[in-house]
Amino acid sequence: MGCEQEKEVDSYDFFDKIENYIDNVNNAQSSSSVGGVSGCNTFSTVSKSWFNDELIAKNVCEELIKLYESLNYLKNMQIRDANYNNESRFFNYGVNFKISKSMIKGSDCIKNIFNSIESQCDSVFHNQLDISVIYDIDKNDMHKMNILYNLYENYVKIKAIIDGKSGMDDQSLYSHSTACCTDYFKTSYICDADNKSKNLKFCEKLETFVSKYRGLYNTVDQKGPPFTENFIKLEECPNPKIITTAVTGTVVGLIPLFGVLYKVSELKNKL
Repeated sequence: MGCEQEKEVDSYDFFDKIENYIDNVNNAQSSSSVGGVSGCNTFSTVSKSWFNDELIAKNVCEELIKLYESLNYLKNMQIRDANYNNESRFFNYGVNFKISKSMIKGSDCIKNIFNSIESQCDSVFHNQLDISVIYDIDKNDMHKMNILYNLYENYVKIKAIIDGKSGMDDQSLYSHSTACCTDYFKTSYICDADNKSKNLKFCEKLETFVSKYRGLYNTVDQKGPPFTENFIKLEECPNPKIITTAVTGTVVGLIPLFGVLYKVSELKNKL
């Protein structure tokens, strides 16, 4: 089925608030309560043409409800607030990621599948979303957004370890730094001299990430070992051919966002 994919000029703007959204998602994931359960049950029974298994369909529905419930500006339709637009774009990214990774390929458009979730779960989506919120994201943009999200997922974890706000060990610092290297290498051709003009928004957001990541250097240097031994600066990233074990780490960043439903190897091949 041919689905019209859209490229919106502001589709990357939610990355200005991505660290907040990652926190929201993590908090939502830790919550066991999900509204609209009956609606998700109904959706799972009418979605056989979209998903291979009713449980997968039900989980897709529940995870998207959790994500929606974590976005207050969107949920409360505060359309005059700038945060509303950012949350709308982030939610659309989440909808595209979650559904595209779970659905039977080519069975329908992302927008149509979400419309079914929204209609079955009207107790949750009592403020019906504006028709402009959900659309099928251009595949190239989706690929680049996945890279940026992975980079920030690992950055947030690295920063938490450095700041002493995480229970993760020193080896985790190394694995998350290595994962950043893996994804950072993926951007080298996107933002090189020949391609940067075609990817201005992405490259702009990438530069913001790089600036934040480099902002950790002084803190790490001041802390000394074992932080300096396990943290990898972007300029010191090893050749990607010898850090293939980090590929798992790069996709793990996206998994907590919407639940573990896929084999890591499948994700690795499609990112």
